[in-house]
Amino acid sequence: MKRIKLILFFFFSLLVAENSAPIFLLHGFLGWGRDEMEDFYYWGGKFDLETYLKSEGFEVYTLSVGPLSSNWDRATEAYFQIKGGQVDYGKAHSEKYGIIQKPNGKVYEGIYPQWNENNPIHIISHSQGGQTALMLEHLLKLKESDEDSEILNSKKEGWIKSITTISSPLNGTTLNDIVMNTFPMALKMGVWLGAIYDDGFLEKYYNFDLDQWGLNRKENETGKEFLDRINNSKAINSKNLSQFDLSIEGSMKFNQSYKSDPNVHYFSYSTFSTKKTNSSNKHFPDWAMNPDLWLAGTLLGTMYAPDSTWYENDGIVNTVSMGYPKRGDGTHEPVCEFYETSVPGCWQQMGRLHIDHHQVIGHGFFNEEVQFLKDLFSSHCQILKEIN
Repeated sequence: MKRIKLILFFFFSLLVAENSAPIFLLHGFLGWGRDEMEDFYYWGGKFDLETYLKSEGFEVYTLSVGPLSSNWDRATEAYFQIKGGQVDYGKAHSEKYGIIQKPNGKVYEGIYPQWNENNPIHIISHSQGGQTALMLEHLLKLKESDEDSEILNSKKEGWIKSITTISSPLNGTTLNDIVMNTFPMALKMGVWLGAIYDDGFLEKYYNFDLDQWGLNRKENETGKEFLDRINNSKAINSKNLSQFDLSIEGSMKFNQSYKSDPNVHYFSYSTFSTKKTNSSNKHFPDWAMNPDLWLAGTLLGTMYAPDSTWYENDGIVNTVSMGYPKRGDGTHEPVCEFYETSVPGCWQQMGRLHIDHHQVIGHGFFNEEVQFLKDLFSSHCQILKEIN
């Protein structure tokens, strides 16, 4: 009898191991891949979080998508990085925004080419990466008869097992609205910087990844001609960039059409590092927040907001926006607290972390919080592993 139990246990263990879904890390706005920024990782800072998680027995990969791009473009890039092939943003989308449908420089071998409904994946995302993960889930459900893009021409249900969002502006961030209202040239300068930066030797340290806009400098093109072409580009003031998607308006527009999948497991972590004043509902950074976020944290905590619940923040995103997707009519996706066993189809609230937007991924000014990262991510990866 003991021998039979051992054989069954061994067989079950092999089955679980074979069905274990890989985990993909998806960065946020202005993020970068493992081959950029030398030895400073988006996921972990000076600490290599991906390598650590692999040493703990988890199958983990880091994605690298456009740091300024829209969620549609970022999600499409993520798909082809995982599956492999020529990035194809779709005919209708490309014509609408005037981008190159299939940029020459975006062809991938595929990190996990066997990806399908029988080999699903987990996604752990930070900041805008959360919005991008939901867009990817949304695009996989589409079936556009007039599209030949692999991601759009057939429904791909069951390809994603779970989505985890950390400090994500699921309902937008007022920082975006504050910056664009007080400094309307910000988007144009971002496009300028991205085009010029990507054209030089610095590209190997950081890639703005704007190939779809065709903004690479042409041979024999003068500096003035290059800048004039950037100024006349459809990228200037386009809604097909992160600026619109990160706004409350852009987020609400997407959320109106988004619907959670009853078979997908959702987890969201909220972060904060501000404190309410005694005399008002306004919030100011506490001493735990990185100094480089004090200005942004103060603007978020004191300036324009739909109501006073939006003042609490982590230096980049309003905490109230991080929990689960909401719609303009007051409805929202199903919400529940996480207990010992994960529940699919419900946005499980993993708690409020007293930490700022950068520290939660290891970018600390005073200390690197390495042990915190190890505990947070290894314990969460274990939760994902147990879903299998």
